[in-house]
Amino acid sequence: SPVLTSKAQKEIDDELVALEERMRALRTRRNSLSPISSIPPELFSTIFVHHAQKTQLLHDPDNPNVLSWLIVGHVCRHWRKVALGTPELWATPFLNSSKATDEMLMRSKMAPLNLRIGRRYRMDSIQKVLMHIERLQVVSLLFLHGDTAGCRCIMEFINKLSSCSAPKLQSLALEVGDKQTPRIAIPISFPAPNLCNLQINHCDLSWASSVLTGLTVLDIKQLSPECLPTLDELISALRRMPALHTLAFRDALPTLSPHTASLPRAPLAMNVHLPLETIAS
Repeated sequence: SPVLTSKAQKEIDDELVALEERMRALRTRRNSLSPISSIPPELFSTIFVHHAQKTQLLHDPDNPNVLSWLIVGHVCRHWRKVALGTPELWATPFLNSSKATDEMLMRSKMAPLNLRIGRRYRMDSIQKVLMHIERLQVVSLLFLHGDTAGCRCIMEFINKLSSCSAPKLQSLALEVGDKQTPRIAIPISFPAPNLCNLQINHCDLSWASSVLTGLTVLDIKQLSPECLPTLDELISALRRMPALHTLAFRDALPTLSPHTASLPRAPLAMNVHLPLETIAS
């Protein structure tokens, strides 16, 4: 009868499921006997993170291939378990998908976050990552075409930074279109004590800002005329960055008086490389 036939099919289906599970368990046991399975999980984690970072350097942040390292989680159960248990592996959220951003933020747990945008992104994904200000390690927001929503996003982030500490932030790169008004300005109070790399384009800052302290890389382009430093302000800022090794200015240098006879000497401990094309005012 149809009822008996259906019952028999159901029993066979259940047996097949049990057999598939048994086969998976046997494959896992077999894999565990392979020499590579003797590698400690901590070493696997390090290898996976290194592979993911290399992959991210090869592709733009919005290129789906930037996630090609995910294949390590499809090799076997053990590798997948290691990958899911390595928060650093998920610390650079993919911003083209809100779902992917949510999943990577969850899997990254409390690992320092890297935020990099490409030409394509979801603004809600960017905002989700920026909410974790205490975990941000690298922030690169380059809105090359003056994206209005992007500029507003940077303003909100900067305003939040002026009142909240970003203890893990090491690298900050901001760029907006040349028609952005009002101009985005870096606040005088900037609680990011570990910041060592600052790159801004079409953004303004005060030369007395605490952000100009302890940097090793400083790249400033296209300051507003009213924000250009005096020579004394520039030298004073450079003295607060004795470990500076890369300095690039474009339309950000002081205009010297024709009566300037000599320039102040830079500290002997300073090791600054200033490309020739950046010296012209």
